[in-house]
Amino acid sequence: MRFAILSDIHANCDALGAVLADVNRQGVQVVVHLGDVVGYNTRPRETLALLREHAIAGVRGNHDLMAIGKLPADQCGPVGRKAISWTRKVLTESDCDYLASLPAELRLAGGMLCVHSALGDPVVRLHSREQFAEEAEVLRQFDAELRVCFTGHTHLAQLVEVGPSGVLRRAPAADMELDPEAFCFVNPGSVGQPRDGDERAAYAVFDPDTRRVSFHRVAYDARRIMRDNARRGIKIGPRTGATGSLLARLFDAAP
Repeated sequence: MRFAILSDIHANCDALGAVLADVNRQGVQVVVHLGDVVGYNTRPRETLALLREHAIAGVRGNHDLMAIGKLPADQCGPVGRKAISWTRKVLTESDCDYLASLPAELRLAGGMLCVHSALGDPVVRLHSREQFAEEAEVLRQFDAELRVCFTGHTHLAQLVEVGPSGVLRRAPAADMELDPEAFCFVNPGSVGQPRDGDERAAYAVFDPDTRRVSFHRVAYDARRIMRDNARRGIKIGPRTGATGSLLARLFDAAP
């Protein structure tokens, strides 16, 4: 059974629809999301409806918590705060109930765990080799059976493998088989708000039988969500972030 891993949809229902169509074409059996369903973009209700229509399980992200008042919005920049304020005004009680029902973590059979960022902390960003090594130890203590952690939040697809002595391998989005002896982190990138300079929606597929992970990009009409955002006074598009220096920091120490 293969799993499609989606993260950081950020109220971009067009990107989500394109990804779900691509997942269906590939015959992937299970879809899960890693949170930040809302925020930034301005189609939150349509996005939530798609997730519920397809019965997609997932976890909560920091933007989901901000949208229902469980985290302060001041951790965002000005555009992010404005988007959260707008989102709070349009969500229905049912939408808020759905977001509130999302768990902090989701365990999958076969030693797999889904979180938004780090265990118990949807805000911290895992960047450094030391952070990944420390988080791997935390997760091993949390559940000795865990072997793979799916994590989002940074909007950048990558794979990190951790052994007893620290990080063994770190790579951007590249299809490969995971080391069966390592603890592995897989970040699928962002469906609705990529930060690698490529506006196409990003997601990953994992096959636990072969331990093979593949990263995918899906084109869609990104101009449409940008127009919707602009009409609602949110000047943001699906391609954001200063990518160069961040990517360098992520991968400059990779073995």
